[in-house]
Amino acid sequence: MSAATGAPAAASPLRELAAAPGLLSLLGWSLVGRLHLSATLVALLVVAADTTGSYATAGLVSGALVLGQGLTAPLRGRAVDRRPAAGVLVWTSLVYGAGVAALAAVPASVGWQALAGAAFLVGLACPPSTQVSRAKVAQLAEGPLRQRAFTLQATVNELVLVTGPGAASLAIAGMGGRGAVVICGVLAAVGGFGLAAAVRRAGVDAPPATGGKAAETPAGSLLRNPAVVRAVAAVTALIAGFAVIDFVLVSWSHQRGSPALGGVLTGVWAAGSAAGGLAATLWSNGAAHLWRRLALVALGVALLLPALALPPAEATPWTVAVALALGGTVIPPALAALYDHVADSAGPTRRAEVFGWIATATTAASAAANPLAGAALDRWGPLAPVCVALAVCCLAATLVARAGKDPASP
Repeated sequence: MSAATGAPAAASPLRELAAAPGLLSLLGWSLVGRLHLSATLVALLVVAADTTGSYATAGLVSGALVLGQGLTAPLRGRAVDRRPAAGVLVWTSLVYGAGVAALAAVPASVGWQALAGAAFLVGLACPPSTQVSRAKVAQLAEGPLRQRAFTLQATVNELVLVTGPGAASLAIAGMGGRGAVVICGVLAAVGGFGLAAAVRRAGVDAPPATGGKAAETPAGSLLRNPAVVRAVAAVTALIAGFAVIDFVLVSWSHQRGSPALGGVLTGVWAAGSAAGGLAATLWSNGAAHLWRRLALVALGVALLLPALALPPAEATPWTVAVALALGGTVIPPALAALYDHVADSAGPTRRAEVFGWIATATTAASAAANPLAGAALDRWGPLAPVCVALAVCCLAATLVARAGKDPASP
């Protein structure tokens, strides 16, 4: 009790998260269930490069896997909205995990086209771990607790994106490329099975219930809802902007003659993001408009403009690193508020489907971002693609401002 008021002392944010039945377990297994995504791309790229002798062709093979994952994401999300999530996770994880492992056995003699075709078919069965985790977090929690859970999820996801390729590299060093692909298949199955068990333990295996029975999913396309379209477009624009920044960091470092610097700078950006997300999870309790959160992300991107104003040979990576570290701190709180907005826009019976559409849209946008950024960089230098990233981040803020919704920040 508070000595001054006699009111109960507020529980710490971590205690609030832990007190929600099954929430932390769901968050933990959702991250394990996503670890295979980035790791598999690295391992498959190495196998395809060894098979074809060309990294360009190897990129087509890994791109085929991603294309398959993106095409069926809305269908898998819709399945989760209409039937028990654990069953969908188990079967897709079993098929996908076995399929990824089988890619390691495709002989070099069949050619890269057969390997790309097999990778595409495997990608179609990718487990809906992302859709399930975000939809079930929204089903388990509401209000500030839900946004805090989304913030924690976005924070640790930054670490997963860095850890996945690193783990794949270690597996490649120890077992070779084909052995690493098999490990990725096993990891996909284990993550999917673990998330299915966590969903069951949390009591949210079934779709959301209304009036004591499962809620009926409205007919018609979800994309006919203007609020949903704006929300999906906002997330897509933001992720596309991040993809452009990743491209700029790699290409700028290559122009300086230090390719490894790109990985270091990406790690600094991820570390800043993780620090900002952890701080928001633990200490941020004030309310803020969603569009302001996204405006802060745009401001963080703008910090790169003076840092990259000099030619690559004359610029110092320290100023770029500081800009990335500062700009990264506002990303997880913004993503958390944005995902909360997406969940509200879609409604309780279409949440997994809308996150599936986001997976498809962001996959396509990220694929288109690299050639666009490359063309801008070749013509005008590194500031041009940064301006592109800034423009799409501003577009995301404009889209949510038009929606007229102002979720509180965590």
